[in-house]
Amino acid sequence: MYFLVRRQTGRGSGEALENEYQGNELTLGSSDAMVLLPGLAGSLQLKPSKGGVQVVAKGMEFQLGDKTQRKGTLPPGETLSVGGYELSLFEAPSGFELGLLVRRTGPVKASFGGAMELAFSSRRLSWALALVVLAIFLILPLAGVFQPDVAQALRSSPLPDDGLWSSGPLVAAHDTSGVSEDCQACHTTPFVMVEDAACLECHRGMTEHVDIALHPAEAFAGERCATCHREHNEPEQLVRLDNGLCVDCHATPADWPGAEGMEAVSAFTTAAHPEFRLGLLTPQGPGGAHGWKLERVRADQPDLQERSNLKFTHAVHLDVEKVQDEASGEALVCASCHVPKDDGEHFEEISMDAHCRSCHGLSFDVFDPELELPHGDLRAAITAMEAHFIREFTDPDLRAERAGQKPRRVPGKRYAAASCEGTGLDCGRAEALKEAEYQFEQTGCITCHEVMDTGAADIFDRWYVQPIRITADWYPKGVFDHTSHLSLAWDETTEVCEACHAASASDDARDILIPGEDNCLSCHAEDKGLTAVGCVGCHAFHQRDGSLSLQARSSPHAKLEQQGE
Repeated sequence: MYFLVRRQTGRGSGEALENEYQGNELTLGSSDAMVLLPGLAGSLQLKPSKGGVQVVAKGMEFQLGDKTQRKGTLPPGETLSVGGYELSLFEAPSGFELGLLVRRTGPVKASFGGAMELAFSSRRLSWALALVVLAIFLILPLAGVFQPDVAQALRSSPLPDDGLWSSGPLVAAHDTSGVSEDCQACHTTPFVMVEDAACLECHRGMTEHVDIALHPAEAFAGERCATCHREHNEPEQLVRLDNGLCVDCHATPADWPGAEGMEAVSAFTTAAHPEFRLGLLTPQGPGGAHGWKLERVRADQPDLQERSNLKFTHAVHLDVEKVQDEASGEALVCASCHVPKDDGEHFEEISMDAHCRSCHGLSFDVFDPELELPHGDLRAAITAMEAHFIREFTDPDLRAERAGQKPRRVPGKRYAAASCEGTGLDCGRAEALKEAEYQFEQTGCITCHEVMDTGAADIFDRWYVQPIRITADWYPKGVFDHTSHLSLAWDETTEVCEACHAASASDDARDILIPGEDNCLSCHAEDKGLTAVGCVGCHAFHQRDGSLSLQARSSPHAKLEQQGE
């Protein structure tokens, strides 16, 4: 059925608003009724019938003629009064079963069927309740902000305290430091967001977050600590982990100071993330004589080489036919030399004594195999050779004893001369020169080291052994957990490290065996649904070894303090 309702606006006798309704009956009231009549305590149900409209009241009574009733029939030409409204019928146009005119006659008063009227109107009651709620849940806890004693008393009572305003729990680090007992420790000014000064009150030693050479301080001007460190979160985590933490800036790097030339990054996908950049150590001067420089280069650049000055081949050392573990006789594996540190990312430093000496001894006298040259100091090595051979040629008994011995012949091993014309000093020095030429030019030190012959007459200046510098962190701007990756179930025929580092096929120490972006994207791309990794999964925002604390950086003397002036 279709109903037409006219509601007089009161702005003129003939002015009214019309609305159409459809249903089995027409309901009027102040809650879920089809026609809203604010202020009514109940509702009316109207249904067309012969001789007019049947009216049923719920929760109240209405006046029809001279009778007060809950149920009756409203005929044409009559008026029904209820709670400040008058209802009457008019001739409905074609297509409508009912035409109803609604007119407001005065203040709305709910009828309670003879019960005592309320002392307060609904509006006054609402205001009174609102003031009570305001006093209990706002004014009372707010008093504790200005009076710490009041705040403490409220926290130990059943009354509401400032804990009602907390949007969530504190992280464990803050919850155990006394902060949870004093909101004012961080919220120093009421209704003002936590300021950086409150954070630095406890975190004075926190170093700068990024490389200030690439991102000057003004790049973060106006950014609060709490922009990234969100307290009162659930689950309890202080550092944001969503990609927005990074890509809000890095998606449009041109908009930020100090980011000129930086590529845009919006996600870890092939299209949205640039190729990784390696931290490549480059020697300065011949063989690194003037130090080393860390250069960051794209991993996909052709012909990249590690210039560590080390002569080494992984292929030989991982071939069981050529090299075996002395203790077990089995093939060497990556873990034979590469031992993870406690951080799970980096590895212990490779050293001569810990990893090489067991196979590559520095013995230089076949009569005394336990006598070895010192490692890492050319001058000390030559001094040791001269001292040894001078003693041998100046001690007739020792020389005679050595001349009568027949040591086991070792292929490729040099043997000292049995005799020499000249003084013991001259013969000893001559023999030391021959041994040095053997070590630095034929086999010995030159086996693993790059050695330059300077042509100098002095034996101590004739050779320059280029220092070895092995890269310890190829991705200094990234974070990687070897421990979690070593637990993956790879093909049983493949050594676990080989899944990412093709070491067994490398026959040159200059090969860079660090995988690039494609290797990681195969498992961790955000658009492939495998094991997606966000920005903070690989990038730590705080620097590992900052040089200037945030407290110092905010000081007007920060630059002088950094320069030591």
